[in-house]
Amino acid sequence: MPMTLRHLLLSTLVFSASLAAQDFSQSAQPALVFVTQSNCRFCVRLDRQVLSPLKASGLFNQGVTFVEVSLDAGEFVTDHDGLRVEGQAFAARYGAFGTPTLLFLDAQGVIQGEPWFGVPDALDFYGAKIEGAVANLKGLTN
Repeated sequence: MPMTLRHLLLSTLVFSASLAAQDFSQSAQPALVFVTQSNCRFCVRLDRQVLSPLKASGLFNQGVTFVEVSLDAGEFVTDHDGLRVEGQAFAARYGAFGTPTLLFLDAQGVIQGEPWFGVPDALDFYGAKIEGAVANLKGLTN
């Protein structure tokens, strides 16, 4: 099936947006990093039930960046030093060996606290816990 100009433009926009979302070098602020992969049903649950509502609330609009890093083969991220590295290597640097994992990084890319592995059985208060950790990250820049 031939690609129309509209499809080409849409795919370019999607690709550009995904690159921007995975580029730490353009941001001089702390980040919440969601380490995920395409076959992770717990990642989907965490994203749908907790992270997407937090993103929609504006939690990451000012002071902290939300970045999704995939462990899928061939997925890359630009780190704080401007180096383009595979998502797996980036995650391993911070001790994230499985998915889902949440990492809390300061503006220089230094991890703050331990990685948060997995998804709790009850997600009732997990969003509030993440909000608290994000508030702590925001406090690092004030």
